[in-house]
Amino acid sequence: MQASPNLSLINTKLFHPKTFDRVLLIKPIFVFTLSLTSLLIKQTSYSPSFPLNQFVDTIWYANATSFEVQSKHYAPLFTELIFNYGDQFEVEGQHVDNLKTANEHLILSGLKTQPFQTKVTGKYNSVGLILKPYCYGILAHKLGTNELDELSDKLQYEFFEKEFVDFQVIEQHIMLLFKDESIDPVLNHFENYFSNHFIEKGSLATFNSSISLSQKSFIQKFKKHYLLTPTNYLKLKRVNHAIQLLENSQSSKLIEVGLDAGFYDQSHFIKLFKQFSGYTPKDFLKNQKVNSVQFL
Repeated sequence: MQASPNLSLINTKLFHPKTFDRVLLIKPIFVFTLSLTSLLIKQTSYSPSFPLNQFVDTIWYANATSFEVQSKHYAPLFTELIFNYGDQFEVEGQHVDNLKTANEHLILSGLKTQPFQTKVTGKYNSVGLILKPYCYGILAHKLGTNELDELSDKLQYEFFEKEFVDFQVIEQHIMLLFKDESIDPVLNHFENYFSNHFIEKGSLATFNSSISLSQKSFIQKFKKHYLLTPTNYLKLKRVNHAIQLLENSQSSKLIEVGLDAGFYDQSHFIKLFKQFSGYTPKDFLKNQKVNSVQFL
């Protein structure tokens, strides 16, 4: 029996035009344009329970009568599946698959090594699933199938046509997408290993010695699910950790941020950070302060 949803994990926000600063669940580096004619934007996020949380970290939905925004985002540490029921919703960047028909628009956005952009114009009715990084390999072949079409119809009804949103029912609908899927034990071991071990030089080689697969076979398996090599994924992981430190810390000592994120060479830290976010750490921190004044 599936556990009842934890209502404390439901987070609903009503954004006034002057305070809205994001479309996805990551804060944009820079908002290029912002225009709203509706009075409020409602965005709700929810953390699902077991067993769905093996695949999905967050379910979110948002709606506004009229909305226009174009934003640039750093490369995040998750895969995302977006169901667009409004007007224009575009995601531009690496590893983005779009499925557009007369009745629906689905976007599957995989892991990236570069920043990407989002653009929303007009009516804004969207549902998103923030997925575990390896879920691209699970869902890519399901685009265009009846399975996803049926889920899209159910989510539209549950979120935008019913009077009340029942997350327990929604979890059951989404879980059908993963009912025949299992988490690859090697990839699960990889995630657990690097959740418990500091990423440093030689970490990947040490991990490779702990599995029975050859290095070539492991890389092939990894790229099928993550779209990145293990090396680039660990770079992405370190950069995202550095971004969290910059967003949450009052300190502007970038050397300390780099060290805490596993970078021992300051020039290497700056180079990788710019590759994945589009900005140097110093400029990123400066933009964070500007956005905090403009939108928070």
